[in-house]
Amino acid sequence: MRIQFLGAAGCTSGSCYLLAFGDKQVLVDCGLFQGPEELKQRNYGDFPFVPGEIDGVILTHAHIDHSGLLPKLTRLGFRGPIYATGVTADLCEIMLADSAHIQEMEVERKNRKLRRRGQPLLTPIYTVADAERTMEQFARMVYDEEIEVFPDLRVRFRDAGHILGAAIVELWITEGEETTKFVFSGDLGNLDQPIVQDPTFLTEADVLVIESTYGTRLHENREERLKRLAEVVNRTMERGGNLLIPAFALGRTQDILHSLRVLQDQGQTPPLTIYIDSPLASKATAVFRRHSQVFDYETREMIQEQRSPFQGPGVHYTESVEESKRLNSISGGVVIISASGMADAGRIKHHLKHNLWRREAAVLLVGYQAEGTLGRRLQDGAQRVRIHGEEVQVAAEIETISGFSAHADQAGLLRWLRRFRHIGQVFVTHGEKESSEGFAELIRGELEVPVLVPQLDESFELKGTTALSTWDTHYRGFSVEDDFSGVCQVTKKAKVQFRGAFGYAHRRFKIPNNPYTAFNLGSARQFFAQVALARLGQLEGAEEPERRLAAITGEKAWEVVEREVLLPGKLGRTSYLYLDQLPAWAATGYTISPAGRPVENIYALPGDEPQLFAGAPDLVRFWQLLAQGQLLPAETVERLLAPYWDARLRVYKIEGRAPGAHVLFGGTLEEPMEVVVLSNGEQGALHAFEQLAALGKGGELSGSASGQ
Repeated sequence: MRIQFLGAAGCTSGSCYLLAFGDKQVLVDCGLFQGPEELKQRNYGDFPFVPGEIDGVILTHAHIDHSGLLPKLTRLGFRGPIYATGVTADLCEIMLADSAHIQEMEVERKNRKLRRRGQPLLTPIYTVADAERTMEQFARMVYDEEIEVFPDLRVRFRDAGHILGAAIVELWITEGEETTKFVFSGDLGNLDQPIVQDPTFLTEADVLVIESTYGTRLHENREERLKRLAEVVNRTMERGGNLLIPAFALGRTQDILHSLRVLQDQGQTPPLTIYIDSPLASKATAVFRRHSQVFDYETREMIQEQRSPFQGPGVHYTESVEESKRLNSISGGVVIISASGMADAGRIKHHLKHNLWRREAAVLLVGYQAEGTLGRRLQDGAQRVRIHGEEVQVAAEIETISGFSAHADQAGLLRWLRRFRHIGQVFVTHGEKESSEGFAELIRGELEVPVLVPQLDESFELKGTTALSTWDTHYRGFSVEDDFSGVCQVTKKAKVQFRGAFGYAHRRFKIPNNPYTAFNLGSARQFFAQVALARLGQLEGAEEPERRLAAITGEKAWEVVEREVLLPGKLGRTSYLYLDQLPAWAATGYTISPAGRPVENIYALPGDEPQLFAGAPDLVRFWQLLAQGQLLPAETVERLLAPYWDARLRVYKIEGRAPGAHVLFGGTLEEPMEVVVLSNGEQGALHAFEQLAALGKGGELSGSASGQ
């Protein structure tokens, strides 16, 4: 039995856990990655598994960071059921379609620029049609009902108290004579949240996967947050400004409406004019109203007394773009609730652009703001921000009320954990590194149970309640030299077996390498030119591939490689770049000076030929395309690769060097297996590749492959 953490590990998005048992593979969640660019890039690459081999998906709730890649999963071959509560299914119908629409519009906007530049066009992660087809695979569950999904898998959904329809998932997996109970907390809510019921308390879990979004922080209590909300509203209205509230369309918008209604009913604020400027929020609110039977007692009572928080003379839902634009002409006196909750997309960005520079205005942040988002920059005190290409001064009041979070804080998480009588193994996920590790340490001290904080893509073999990392077991002997800087990855059958990032991409700014950093391929770019030549039927020839490619086509070699290899291979993060104009996601190369210190390699000047940069995920995909015969016929691939066979390691090995760069990638065509080692230095890459090639083929470290 194995569990692999393919998202929400060391971050708060992309929730996805793969369970493998017997001959079955099941996903718990399949979410979209949000936040820093290196995480967002995972949305565009291949899944680290084969979608058609997944037997089922168990979905905890409808938030896009848990459900947002389901249409991509089905588009790429998943045909099994998606188990979710009825409310979650109804919410996903609007959430996934909206996500697809945003992607289509964003890609079309970018493609207009790319067409003008004559560059390869982008494709959306999935389309509205993909989202609609995905809904046909939903199987509706009800809370507290236990069902047999497969002969060796039973499932029960319990109320998570997070958003309407959110579930804690209990799974019983049987292998042989032994049954193991898994509990996935999903996103867990606090007690006494508006609208939703309190989270269900459980008592037993052999394996518990728990979120830690606020694992090291405490929220304000409900009374305090209502008091602070009233203060912010009243201050802003007295100044004559607009109050902008970036809010997630699902859950947070409805919570804010509830709280504003309570404050007005109590006379703590004047009657308010409120605009919900989000078509998605309007649709989500309509779903909420259809499922009022699952509201908490207080909200059901408000509706019975004709005090619905979702309707009233002061509450207005804008639908059209024209209605939204008209709000920008209002200089003060209104509350605008608009998505997205982290201010990174959607209509809220337009309202921020028209109000941030006004001293009388205010922005109230009421949810978690991930690193790299516009909301986080405002929260951290940015004086100026860039919105839609324009720099905007931040003069408005910026306030944060954390108590509105739909996530349990540290006290709420511990309160839920303390009700367990038995826990065998805990995995702490869905939190930034400091939060997950801090909360894990707290659990160890308080509950005295085994606790692990998994890395992204890390896999664990489970024997009873004992968890052994496959990275720690099979790759335990792997090591890199002290001065190695770069990224390593081993993949088999599209499944990540090992991944590691070492050293700095940019030493001056202390930016570490990460699994998605792009590196200069140096002379290995010639291999890409060889593939382009082969696609043109010109494989044979002794001349340098790039020079021959240019001579045959009359074009620059890199233009042909883009057209013949990068575009058909959908290698979106593989690019030709100038060394003195590198984007943030590309590593600076470092050579060693005569004095023995690393110095930046900036030898290429504007006008010179650009260098080919790629990251590990794209090189893995490139190798898989070759192995599967999707770029070239199988016999052509074998001829192409024959000179690169390493008889000692028993793998194909493509190597590239340049000042401040040393890369090796390759593997085997059977299975296939890919080994990638990328370095923005000149030491240790070969040592790392030899070790990983030996381990990837199932061998042990020995001789020169171990560095001994």
